Amino acid sequence: MKHSITIILFLFLSICAGATRRALIIGIGDYPQETGWKKINGDKDIPLVEETLTANGFQTANIVTLCNRQATCSAIKKELESIISKSQQGDYIYIHFSGHGQQITDLNGDEEDGFDEAWITYDAQYAYAKGKYEGQNHLVDDQLNQYLHRLREKIGANGKIIVIADACHSGGGSRAEEEEGCVIRGTADAFVIPNPKKTNTATLYPVEWTFISACKSYQSNYEYKGNGSLTYALHLLHTNFSKFSAKQIRQKVSTCIVNIIPYTQTPVLEVTSGKETDIFL
Repeated sequence: MKHSITIILFLFLSICAGATRRALIIGIGDYPQETGWKKINGDKDIPLVEETLTANGFQTANIVTLCNRQATCSAIKKELESIISKSQQGDYIYIHFSGHGQQITDLNGDEEDGFDEAWITYDAQYAYAKGKYEGQNHLVDDQLNQYLHRLREKIGANGKIIVIADACHSGGGSRAEEEEGCVIRGTADAFVIPNPKKTNTATLYPVEWTFISACKSYQSNYEYKGNGSLTYALHLLHTNFSKFSAKQIRQKVSTCIVNIIPYTQTPVLEVTSGKETDIFL
């Protein structure tokens, strides 16, 4: 009996020891002038995110950062492929994006309002230009969904995926772009593709991860003291992550943002059905 217990304990420790915490941090603030995007402080979020992760058991060797010109659409996709390739059963994966966000014409008919949400990579343009730029460097949520599904298959049910988007999907509501000294990530102007060719080839998978966005799709995402409001709030809470569920983290982040941002901004939480009580990290 004692021998059996020893074997079981050894196997358990082997499984735990094999789990790795991996992270991809994307921070873009210094967008090229020719893209039409205003400069923000997405790149300044990277050190805060790194501190947050290392305080929660992530090793620097397993944290990949893409800053400004490093964060092209192809480079981000390459790193997503890399993290999928390296990941194993039970791993914890943290993906963070700080930068502009924009709505873009939905091409596969899965959005009721006719627009997908996209992360604006370093080489993404603000507006459509036929034959020159037609949205190919926008990282659309449908594409991210595909990567996350493959990642889920690699790490299995015991692994954890957390995605943080400190970006604005559509600007909007308050039109606070006009406020003096106010920095907003994103725009109320959608990227409209004229006469789009609709496709039904994309397979969309149900959410099987924890996703926290800085604001609702119709709200603006404001910066605070040169950082993204969501990044700043998460950093304030970072030493306590292991004590809270994803739902509790969203509630605490929302409270923090309400206290520091003078405009309406409500973080959004998406989780696997029935998993709201999962420990965040």
